Amino acid sequence: MKAMSAMELEIGLYDWSALRCRSCESAEHVPGELLRMARAQTRDEARPRDIEFHVLQESWATPTVVPVARVLMAGLADRTTTPAARNQFLDLLWSFVIVDDDDLAEACKDAVRAGTWSLYEEILSGASKGSALLAYWLVKEVETAPARVERLLQVARHMLPDDLCEDEDD
Repeated sequence: MKAMSAMELEIGLYDWSALRCRSCESAEHVPGELLRMARAQTRDEARPRDIEFHVLQESWATPTVVPVARVLMAGLADRTTTPAARNQFLDLLWSFVIVDDDDLAEACKDAVRAGTWSLYEEILSGASKGSALLAYWLVKEVETAPARVERLLQVARHMLPDDLCEDEDD
């Protein structure tokens, strides 16, 4: 029997056929897209083909972004999720926490907040400066303990891009 991943566990919590999709009758296709992305080996393969213009378009989103955010966070907790997918997951999550709908943005922040340690691990792993930067932005957006962010910068500044644009006098 194949082991279930954290993503599959989270996906199973939702009735995707009842969730809204901007371009289709329902969001029933979204779980397959998320699992496809998680297995992608290259950045191009990991691009979210059925997420953009389906649950998110620029800064406009359907309520489906909230369960998608939870699934993405579950995917980040799984170290078998490919680096290319991790980067795309982080990029999508950043888009979700800054959508125009304040209630949806806050619900996505709550989903991210629930898995904050996965973001810290992404930064501290040193695996990818691009992914580390996206994870850092998310941490800055959702972390409730400013001292933790300060400490993170003390120990991991060298793992982030030089052009972080961080006002270190904060």
